Amino acid sequence: MQALRVIDLRACTLSFLTDDVVHAHFKDGMTGAVTDLKEMFAAIARERGGHKALLMVSFGDQAALTNDARNYASGEDSNRHFAADAIIVRDFGHQMSANAFVRVNKPQRPIRLFPDEESAMAWLLEQRGLIT
Repeated sequence: MQALRVIDLRACTLSFLTDDVVHAHFKDGMTGAVTDLKEMFAAIARERGGHKALLMVSFGDQAALTNDARNYASGEDSNRHFAADAIIVRDFGHQMSANAFVRVNKPQRPIRLFPDEESAMAWLLEQRGLIT
């Protein structure tokens, strides 16, 4: 899918796929910290005029989030910016991390894991009613 707009940040690339769906891809070898997530959230908020988004997340080779970043990603600040998350898991390691995020950090919004962008996008588009 062709992005409407792309923003390149230190840890990730943000692709605005539709008016409501943003794809955050963490770059190869990057370990995202809380400061990276704050930068990401601020960029999305600017682009969306403060309106919530539907977030698709993917990770490049050896990309991850710190424990503090995972805690932050499941907290109130994150919930102010996102109505639902679709996490794309490429391999067993990413699946383990994503499952831990969902079960341990327990974000207070719908989150599902997907094997590819197409199925993640289809589910996110079904969640549009959550954006208020």
